[in-house]
This record gives sequence, structure tokens and C-alpha cells, in this order.
Amino acid sequence: MGETITLQRLLEMQRKVWNFKINADQETTELVAREQLKSFGQISRIGALIALPLTIYALVLLFTHANVGFIATACFYISISAFVSVRNFRRQAKLDIDTADWESILKDIRVESIISSIGFSCVLAIPVAFGQVPYSLDIAILAMGGLVVGGFVFGSVPRAQTYNLSITTICYAGAFIAADGLGGISTAILLVFFAICIDYIYRMFFFNFVQRHLHAAKQKDAAETVRLLLHDYAEQSSDWLWEVDADLLIVNPSARFATAVDMEIRDLRNLPLIDLFEDSTERNQLAQSLASGKAFRDIHVPIKIHGQECWWKLSGRRIKTADGESQHIRGVAADITSAKKAEARVAHLAHFDSLTDLPNRALFNQSLQRSIARMKNDQNLAVLYLDLDHFKAINDTLGHGAGDLVLKAVANRLEKNIGIEDVVARLGGDEFAVSLRNVDSREEVMRVAANIIEKLSEPVMVEGQPVTTGVSIGIALAPDCGKDGEELIKHADIALYHAKENGRGCASMFERSMHEAVQDRRNIEMDLRAALKRNELELYYQPLVNIDSNETIGYEALLRWNHSKKGMIMPDVFIPVAEDTGLIVPLGEWVVRSALHEVAKWPEHLSVAVNLSPTQMRSPNLVPTIINALAATGVAPHRLELEITESVLMNDNQSNVELLHKIRSLGVRIALDDFGTGYSSLNYLRSFPFDKIKIDRCFVDEVDSREDCRAIIRAVTGLASSLGMVTTAEGVERSDQLSQLKEEGCMQVQGYLFSKAVPAVHVEGRVADSATSEMKLTEIGEQTAAPKRIKVPKKIRRRKTG
Repeated sequence: MGETITLQRLLEMQRKVWNFKINADQETTELVAREQLKSFGQISRIGALIALPLTIYALVLLFTHANVGFIATACFYISISAFVSVRNFRRQAKLDIDTADWESILKDIRVESIISSIGFSCVLAIPVAFGQVPYSLDIAILAMGGLVVGGFVFGSVPRAQTYNLSITTICYAGAFIAADGLGGISTAILLVFFAICIDYIYRMFFFNFVQRHLHAAKQKDAAETVRLLLHDYAEQSSDWLWEVDADLLIVNPSARFATAVDMEIRDLRNLPLIDLFEDSTERNQLAQSLASGKAFRDIHVPIKIHGQECWWKLSGRRIKTADGESQHIRGVAADITSAKKAEARVAHLAHFDSLTDLPNRALFNQSLQRSIARMKNDQNLAVLYLDLDHFKAINDTLGHGAGDLVLKAVANRLEKNIGIEDVVARLGGDEFAVSLRNVDSREEVMRVAANIIEKLSEPVMVEGQPVTTGVSIGIALAPDCGKDGEELIKHADIALYHAKENGRGCASMFERSMHEAVQDRRNIEMDLRAALKRNELELYYQPLVNIDSNETIGYEALLRWNHSKKGMIMPDVFIPVAEDTGLIVPLGEWVVRSALHEVAKWPEHLSVAVNLSPTQMRSPNLVPTIINALAATGVAPHRLELEITESVLMNDNQSNVELLHKIRSLGVRIALDDFGTGYSSLNYLRSFPFDKIKIDRCFVDEVDSREDCRAIIRAVTGLASSLGMVTTAEGVERSDQLSQLKEEGCMQVQGYLFSKAVPAVHVEGRVADSATSEMKLTEIGEQTAAPKRIKVPKKIRRRKTG
């Protein structure tokens, strides 16, 4: 279907080209005709130059082969054609296209095309027909040349072009047939075909020529319409026109212009345009553009109107007249105040924090870099990296609205407690930064930091309620700690981490050793990630002893890391790293699976205790991991005891309590570890019925020497007994401690007095089943942490409380 449409369009175009006529009004027809004359005058001169070598070559052939009579006849025809060409040349030289009688001249051109084509064709056609010049390839080429040159010269006047091509073709075709008889018919036919093609090609050129000028005529009409519409533009448009003379004084001010600038028209006349605008670099740019006389676009200039700063956008160019370019400059102006304000707002948001209106990280970095570049040799600069202590608790308990009010108050206090040349910024979240320029000493920086800590520790009133937060600060000095902004911020961040490690609410100055500690921590993290794959982790077990019978009733699983190069690494080194990086979740899952696979080899009366971190409690894989491990090993759920600290219940209390109930419903026992060291232990005992309370070693250490420790343990054991909970004292190292604990009613103990943590092979009564003992830790780790829903055996679902 597409090909048919294309063919139809092609045929339609063919008809238009062959039968083209100008269907336009008299004015447009005259415009096209005068353009024809202009084009013919330019091309005919070039055509005469092209025809000259062809004529000379034709005369050479005649003088070589023809007799005197034919040469004389040829010269006669050439003289006539030359006369016509010269006449045409002289006429075109004197012709005034705009006033000439174009209809008469076009007729003359058509007549000239007939005369010139007869003259130039007969020069060779007659001698060839009578055998005076041999019929050859040269003659055919000359005939083709005559067609091309004739079509080229008269192409802008289609009828003259057709006359010229037709006469030339007939003359040479007749000569070929006369000279070669039947043999010349094919050449004549070919010549006719070429003539038709050339005629069509030049008609197509003329068709495009006319279409182009018709389009130009329409554009001229449109331009005129625009000119008429512009007549009322200055009064009705949202923009307005302005014009200045050669001295750049305002001329012809419109009412719209006067209204926009809030002045009278008479006051605007002969006023320098540049005087309207505020002194600025943009005004200087406008003045330079006006003075240069060159066209300009979209220059933004500030202007005061009604006492408020506004912005105009101006474009202008010199006025063109019939006599040439005028010295006047005319342009258009538009009020872009709203757009400029929006642009300024966007720029502000890109560099300032939307909540506190402090500089953001990007602007702080730029400012810091500039300050460093301007530092003199005897100057110091300090960067303070601040992080609010326990800010998350404010958001969690009081909501983000309260948190936002605290952040605003912190920003306000920081701005009030730094120097005029210093910069404070909000880097994101509850992190802030301060750059102190030109500080004298470390002591001065520490005094400023101490003052900030004091001010930020004061309560903030939120909806009538005092909210207290603290701050930790890390400090880096330039040039001692670096000469680059990013490096200083990084070192201040490292110092901040050190301040948090030292208990928060303090300031720490960066030292090179801190960077090494961070590197060590990073190395531990990388090695720890590989430790799971390299089977470097191992569980040690510390016995849990019944204080009355002195028998071992279970073990606590304690994680050890047997590094391939560094040897045994204790948990207090790598567990904090695992907590901070989130590695504690896969480590914890591995511990649960490994401990249950191990306890499956022990006698039935022995249980195993595993510690859970707060991060593990937030993992969705915790319950599926426990269920899968119990089902895979066949261990009774009551033989697994999970120990949690009070910090687990501090964060997201209700959610964690529900999770503990879900785990306990499996039959797994739950113990509260490090009891008495938190904030509200009694409340936690009320919110969840723990199976066991573990008394922290800080009370056990001096139970044999201090009455207050004995009183606390006595109270805890009594409370636990009333609630039906077992009490376990950890860290027992001396027999006197054991005796005192037994006297105060403690039920279970563990510590070095009985045994240190030992590898699994030292557990008494352990059965080394070959199929189980040969299982690698990697095989344990490969068990899915998020299994499909499984059916829990009845013995696992049955709740055990013993």
C-alpha cells in the first residue's frame, strides 16, 4: 500500500513539473517574473562563456572538412547568434529589474532562444547533413553540449528553454539521419531522449525556483502582518519595547514602558537608558553592549521600582532602514523578577540546609577549601565534627517533629557560640561541622569545643517538655592534620569516633594513632568477612554449674576467631566491629546453627546458652534460623537458651517483646543477661517473663568483701524466686565468692573457678558421632537463613519451662 501511494505522489509531481503554471495574484506573479529576469541575466553571461569553446571547436571542424560555401554559411549563422547574445548582454547590463517591462522582456527572451538555437545548431547540422563534416562522436558530443548549454542559459524561462532544446534536437537529429540513413535513427532517438530529460530537469529546477519565491512572498506578507501587529505591541504586551538614539538616550518611550519603570513619559525622553538600572556588573555589561552597537540578547539587569529590587531582561539590535543601518538601537525588555527569585531560591537550597538554613556539606567544603588556601604560614585552622548523642532516641520517643525542633535549636546555639569569621554547617542527619579560622593553639580549640558541649547539653523545650541531648566532637587542625578540606573532615570524623569510644559528651583531637586504629578496624572487618568462608571461627564452651549439686547442667557458647596469621582473636576485639558493620547477623546465625549441631552430641541433661545482639533481634531471619536449626539437629527446644541484654528492650520495646514471645512459644528459654547494669531492669522483668536472670560480674567480684554487693544479689535472687526465675551469677573465680552466692540464694554459677571456656572436644560425655563430627562449618553456613515455611515437630512446638 505504501509503494502505491509513493507512485501516485511521484506521478502527481511529474504532472506538476511538466504543466506548471504560476497561480498567484498579480503582485506575486510580477515578483517571480522579475526574479526570472535577474536569474537569466546572471546565467546568460556564464552560458556565453561556456558556449564559446564549443563554437570554436565547431569552426575548427568546418575549416578542416567543409568547403568555402558551407564555412561562409556557418559564419553567417554564428554572426546572427553572436548578435543576439551581444544584444542580450547589453540589455541585461542596462536593465533595471524593478522598473523594466518584464512581460515584453520575457517575450524577447523567447524569440532570442529560437534565433540562437537555429544559429548555433545549423553551424554543424547542415554540413553534417550534406556530408561536408564527417558524422562522428565529436559531432554527437557537440550536439549534447548544445542541449546542455541551451537548457542551462534559458532554464529560468521554461518556454524559451523548450524552444531552444526542441530546435537544437530537431536540427541535429535530422542531420544524423541524413548523414547515416537508418544507422543515424538510433542516435537521433537517443538525442531526443536526452533532450526530454534535460528539459524535465531544468523545468524541475524552475519549479523549485518558483516555489521558493512563492514561499518568500508569503513570508513577506507574514512579516508585514507582524509589523502591523507590533504597532500595538508596546501597549498590550506583557513585555515592552525600548529605543535609544546614537547617544544611547531613550526615544519614543511607550506608555507600557513608562508604567513598568514607574515614571512619566516626558521624564523618560532623552534619559540615558543605563541610568534606570542599579550599579552592578550586569549594568556594566549592558553599557558595553549598547556602546559596541552589536546585537545582544538576554542581559539581566537589576532595577529599583517602588523601593524594591527587581530584575529586567533586555535584548536589542540596531534598526535597519531602507537607507542602511541606523544608529538607533531598539529592543525588548521583560520583568523576570519572579524567575530570578525562584532561581535564587534553588541556588540557596543547593548550598543551604532546608531545615536549619545552615550551609550544607557542599558549601562547607567550598568555604573550608577557600579558608585553607588563604591561610598564612603562621596561622592555624580547626575543623570540628559534631554528632548529637542519643538523638535517635528523641526521634523514636517524641517523633521527628520534636527531633527537627532540637536540630534547629542546636543550629541556633552553634551560630551564637562561634566567631564572626567562623562557619557552622549541617552535614546531614544529626551531624554538624564548624570551621574555626585563625586559631592560636590547641588549648583554644579545646576551650571552644568544651563551650559548645556545655551549651548543647542544656535542655531544649519541646512543647513545654525539656529534652536533653549531648554532643561528641572530633577535631582536626590544619596544617598539622592535613592541608586539604576533605582530608581535614575525614580526620575530624576519625577523632569523633574516638570521642564516642571514650564515652560520648566529650571532644577528641585527632592523632595519627587514631588513623592507624581505624585502619586496623577496617582490616579486622575485611578479615572477618573472609573468616566465615575460611572456617576460622570456632565455638568455645564455658560450663554452667548447679550451685547445690556442683554438677554441670549446661554450657555457654562463646565465639572465638582463630585467625590464620594472627592467631586467636578474642570477641572483645572483633564483636564491636561486627556490630557496627552488620556482620553480627550472619555471625549470630552461624553461632546458633553451630551450637545446636554441637549440643546434639551431648547428654540430654546438658543445655547450651547463646548470646543475641540487638542487631540480630532486628533481623527477619532470626526465627527461621532457630526453627531450621532445631529441626535439622533434633535438639529439644528447652536445651537452647538465648541470652539478651537490656539494650535489646530499650530500642523498639514492643516489637522486641513480641519477638521474644514468639521465640519462647517454640520452647526456647530466654535469659536476661547483665542484669542490674541498665536503666530500668525491673520494668523489663514486668514486660516479659524471663526464664533466667544473669547477675553481672560487677556485683560478683566483691560479693565476698562488700555488703552492698551482697545486698543487691540478695535482692535479685529474692525477686527472681518470687517471679519463678532462675538466677545465674557469672564471673565466679574464688571459693569465697561461691560460698557467699550460695548463702544469698543464687541457683547457678559460672566462671574460672570451675573452668575457662574450652573447645567442644573437652565437653564431658560428648559423643563424637562420625557423620556429625565430620560436618564442616561451611556446610552449616550453607543452610538457608530464610527457609520456606516448615512444619515444626511436636517436641519442638511443646513449651518447656524447666
